[in-house]
Amino acid sequence: MARSTDWEKLPMAAGDPAPAWVLPGVAPKFAVWSIGGGRPFNCALEKCERWHAGIDLTGAPDGATIVAPEDALVVGIDRGWSEGSKAAFLRTKTGLFLVLGGFKAGSHKEFDIQTARDVRKGEKLGRVLGSYGMIHLETYAAEGRVANSVWWKSEPPPDGLQNPTSYVERMVGAKVSLVQTRQRLEALAALGYFAGDVGAAWGAASEAALRAAQTALGVDADGKWGPKTEDAIQRALALQGCTSDECGVVPGSPVTPAGASSDPLKASGLVGKIVIGAVGLAGVAAGVAIWRWRASNA
Repeated sequence: MARSTDWEKLPMAAGDPAPAWVLPGVAPKFAVWSIGGGRPFNCALEKCERWHAGIDLTGAPDGATIVAPEDALVVGIDRGWSEGSKAAFLRTKTGLFLVLGGFKAGSHKEFDIQTARDVRKGEKLGRVLGSYGMIHLETYAAEGRVANSVWWKSEPPPDGLQNPTSYVERMVGAKVSLVQTRQRLEALAALGYFAGDVGAAWGAASEAALRAAQTALGVDADGKWGPKTEDAIQRALALQGCTSDECGVVPGSPVTPAGASSDPLKASGLVGKIVIGAVGLAGVAAGVAIWRWRASNA
């Protein structure tokens, strides 16, 4: 299925560093490659396709409880959505505008949820409509927003739209996937394999850096960012700078390239620039892992 090239331009949603899973009791199931994907849509104005503007949290049975991911103000409740389902709009205390689509009509009344009410993280908001079977999550910058926007295929992303991938992964305590080119280049730079512009498009230099990392980490050096490569790089990032016996040993751990600084962070210019959840760094796992280690050893 086609995917918009603009998806990589979207900043990662920050918000609460540990948001609550929206569907407690429902096993987490979602696709990190969802946003920006093709989605047929019966529409007016001769525009008949749109890009997927969020992530579907799937596998929810009829009546499953829906909770607030974080402390927020209810901006809208029981709003029209699709297939008979309804949506809730929340403005979080951290500056996000959240769209949760897939509610059973009127289910918010069971929990006394209404517009202009403050809710706490984990507080019940309503129930899933079985025929919809999921909650669709979109994240935006909150300023001035009162509803979601359609991302028409022929147009750029709506103003303020953010990528909820890392946000959803933090809900379930999963590692932050390196899905954007910038995230991957930042990771390779943090490990000392890439010295170029982390904001550049993927190219020959990026692939060469990846192959070098794969070789050092004991992964098939095919130049492709597959699951085994992702896992190996995540492990290397988590162990970056770790010297205690408790850290364990990663086969084929990364080596310092000839002429590079022995400190990969200094070599990549990332010292002092890593901020957990920062939109500018796209939520890169390298920042999280290395920052935590440095903070605990300061």
